[in-house]
Amino acid sequence: MLKLLSMHFLCLLVALVFLPAALAGNWWHWDDQLKEQSNGKPAGESNELDGGTLLRIYLTGEQTAAEMELEDYLVGVVAAEMPASFHLEALKAQAVVARTYALRKMTARGGSGCRSHPGADLCTDSTCCQAWEKGSVSLEKWPPGKDSFYLQRIREAVSSTRGLVITFEQELAEAVYHSTCGGMTEAASDAWSGGGSPYLQAVECTYCSHSTYYRRETAMPLTAYAAAFKMEKEALPVLGEGNVPLLEVTARSKSGRNLLLELGAPGRTYSGNEMRNFLGLPSTHFHWRVEGNSIVFSTRGHGHGVGMCQYGADGMAAEGHGFIEILEHYYGGVTVEEAPPLGSGTTER
Repeated sequence: MLKLLSMHFLCLLVALVFLPAALAGNWWHWDDQLKEQSNGKPAGESNELDGGTLLRIYLTGEQTAAEMELEDYLVGVVAAEMPASFHLEALKAQAVVARTYALRKMTARGGSGCRSHPGADLCTDSTCCQAWEKGSVSLEKWPPGKDSFYLQRIREAVSSTRGLVITFEQELAEAVYHSTCGGMTEAASDAWSGGGSPYLQAVECTYCSHSTYYRRETAMPLTAYAAAFKMEKEALPVLGEGNVPLLEVTARSKSGRNLLLELGAPGRTYSGNEMRNFLGLPSTHFHWRVEGNSIVFSTRGHGHGVGMCQYGADGMAAEGHGFIEILEHYYGGVTVEEAPPLGSGTTER
């Protein structure tokens, strides 16, 4: 009899208390809501249930596209773009700039998407968008015994900065970065035609001297030097009497990088980037001298030099600077904050 009364009381409690709450909260639709939020979402739309953001990524090596959640994608970017041995604050700075870069490219936010692969937000080719690699690739490249530790640090760098981006005047910043500046970063207006952003100016950097590219010399046989321009008929000859290179700098940037050079006789003008590509040099900051039958190039840095210097970020972190200080140093006048909500405006101009 007591058991029967208890059962009646339990049924009455469910009918009077829990059933109305379930009706008000639409609990019976929970599974449907999960399916509705997680399936059928166009690339780049926000998943409101878990706060995720889906990106459509073109996997260059596999020649196929895949959808990835932003924060998962960033783990692969940080692993591919920055040495995992770097200080945690440097890894955090990398996570923030990579997140900013990705969201600025995202077509659902008004970005241009990947220029090489229409329909994708980004690709995994570092010469086009950002590098990215699978976790299995990362684990294989790291030293045995360090692999799990490195992966955990990168995940921590991404998760501890979740949602943070750099903005300028309430819009996502152009968060470009490079390996090593060699002592001073480059202004975007000097590196690329078409003007530059106020926050992408040349800034001194005394923190990247531990990079192997900080100062480097490359010797090239004069025959190889001349052969590098064999397709540039208008610039030939490139060597004068006594095998002296007919090469002259006509414009340098504030950071010391070569903007314009005149090659050959009577002479043809090339940009520093063109000359760097012809000769396979790590940066446009170079001088040269002739030694015997070789031309020796003295270079500083690696990459275009604009924005965050990755080795500089590691050097700043080693001196006790946090990731926000690092970002504010390389991107003058920006704010580190939560990403603007989807639909808040165009991010690329």
